[in-house]
Amino acid sequence: MLSDFDIYAYLVSQQDMIFFDEHAETATDQLNEMLHYITDYSDADDTLEQLEEVVRRTLFEWIENPELLALDSEEMQVYIMDQLADVRQQDVEEDD
Repeated sequence: MLSDFDIYAYLVSQQDMIFFDEHAETATDQLNEMLHYITDYSDADDTLEQLEEVVRRTLFEWIENPELLALDSEEMQVYIMDQLADVRQQDVEEDD
């Protein structure tokens, strides 16, 4: 299902991150990096809905928790891998 998922539809610009004031450029770069990790760490079994849920969670967390600006690349990768695992597990539990 990964082939149906287009991360470029979700990428943000500095204008989207204006509420981060002087950190807008950093916020833009980091959020876009996290969004790219979604495709990097997804697999062929992930559905479009699962990947979109990870995007929604990531965007919500980014807006609600400006301290995420302090994450380094490794921490952002772990965050995305955790979100993917959580969404996958949630779908397994719903199927039971």
